[in-house]
Amino acid sequence: MKLHKYTFFVIIGLFVFTSCSSTRQIMSGYRRGMVIPESAEPYPEPTPRSLLLGKLTPLRTCYDVTFYDMNIDIDIDTRKIAGYVDFHSIAMDNFVKLQFDLAKNMIIDEVNFRGKSLPYTREEDAIFVTFPQINKSDSFQFRVTYHGEPMEAKKPPWDGGFVWKTDKAGRDFIGVACEGDGASLWWPNKDHPTEEPDSMAINVTVPSDIMCVANGQLRETIKTDVKTTYKWFVSNPINNYNVSVNIANYAVINDTIHSITGIQPAQYYVLDYNEDVAREHFKEARDMMRSLEKFFGPFPWWEDGYKLVETPYLGMEHQSAIAYGNDFKTYDSGVRSIYGYIDYITLHETAHEWWGNNITACDGADVWLHEGFGMYTEVLYVEDRLGYPMSIHYLLEKRKGIANRRAIVGPRDEYYWGFEDAYNKGAWILHTLRNVLDDDAMFFGILSGFQEEFAKQIVCTEDLIEYINRVSGKDFYAFFNQYIFDRRPPVLEYNITDNKLFYRYSGIVDGFTMPINVLVNKEEIRIKPTIVTQELDIPDYATVQIMDWEYLIMKKEDDILKIN
Repeated sequence: MKLHKYTFFVIIGLFVFTSCSSTRQIMSGYRRGMVIPESAEPYPEPTPRSLLLGKLTPLRTCYDVTFYDMNIDIDIDTRKIAGYVDFHSIAMDNFVKLQFDLAKNMIIDEVNFRGKSLPYTREEDAIFVTFPQINKSDSFQFRVTYHGEPMEAKKPPWDGGFVWKTDKAGRDFIGVACEGDGASLWWPNKDHPTEEPDSMAINVTVPSDIMCVANGQLRETIKTDVKTTYKWFVSNPINNYNVSVNIANYAVINDTIHSITGIQPAQYYVLDYNEDVAREHFKEARDMMRSLEKFFGPFPWWEDGYKLVETPYLGMEHQSAIAYGNDFKTYDSGVRSIYGYIDYITLHETAHEWWGNNITACDGADVWLHEGFGMYTEVLYVEDRLGYPMSIHYLLEKRKGIANRRAIVGPRDEYYWGFEDAYNKGAWILHTLRNVLDDDAMFFGILSGFQEEFAKQIVCTEDLIEYINRVSGKDFYAFFNQYIFDRRPPVLEYNITDNKLFYRYSGIVDGFTMPINVLVNKEEIRIKPTIVTQELDIPDYATVQIMDWEYLIMKKEDDILKIN
């Protein structure tokens, strides 16, 4: 069990003080934050586009892209891109037609196979190409040449598209983010979460007075007086939406990180006038990496590098080139930070290198596997740096943002991304699981073991459940049915009468059972509520606290609850 559970340390700026107030007093202001709406909010109706992108039809499963070779020229003045992408593929079945995806505002110039143009049709963002007979296990390659003005993001990174900004010196400052909207907004690919190439070349040509930073390692720079081509290479599987380009007047800061695998290089690409402040600010990445490797195992992408890249939007988990736009501040009411001490953008997006990139959700509906674990990583880092009580304080703040309007995992195969409760509720579910297990060695073993066993793979929520069951030797299906596939957290009804604590669950799914801890005169006692009212004998004048800071439950004091 964790130490110092009941004394809370509050850190505000540089001032530290302790309080011996009871846990009940300290947390009384937080419990009103979460509600359970009476009725569920419906999921969005699928659109023709969402169904074409969301479903893995035979026209998509008939081939596997092993390598993308992207070659594009970005015209900053006109905000247009032009170029081609080569699809290096293997046939998984016999076929004569396949589907790839590209936004309908982007123009296809040609689909070329073995020197010949192929006929194609378009429906929304889906492109259907007719090939000569391709046989199962054949290796084949085709090229898509295209151009156009890609969608501009209205509110990045929450809305997908290009971001065309200028820096404080009036120079171009450009990026792109497209999670939830799809990488096909700006480059042709098989746009589904399960579809990752084994590697990728990202070759981008920009004006010579500016730099382009992308994922992976920079292998070559070809410079002329007018234009420069940057040749980046990703040596590992990568999510399509993680592929990104960043264009600005960057300075490069070289650093080293003491990984559990040895001393590793890190690079930080920042606007040139931010070099000094960034050099100091990004030192925190060293501590973050040490903690995260302790929790989850080795950083997965040293071969491709660890880069933080300043962007004209808040941030995104672009693999090996993490987007950072939080202004190098940790204590400012207008900037996202944790207690004025931790830059949460650096932390959260780095966490996604494990949860989201090393392990990738099979569908946008399962995105809590990215965001819930990303948020709980913040909690774990607060615990590691500031202590367990402060991590509880942080969690309780996040509890206020839980909506409970829909189940976390919504409809699959519809290109639906279930972001709403994926973060805060997802983190609370993991925290609840940790306390139900009541064994930190096992809990952290599950986190690191899942990362190791499913490294660089696609997983669904069911894969996680099966893994937890196997490692723990317990059945958590009903637990996840309650918390993930139902929108309602369990309600603990209780009443204290005549030296007895009466308690039971309501609003639970079939088969749900979950032990919780209560404090009786500060002594921890584990009870096992069900839908049947039970009782616990307590001493005269006892102080009883339901430890709902360790479990995602709703408390309901019921004056008439007794055993008949």
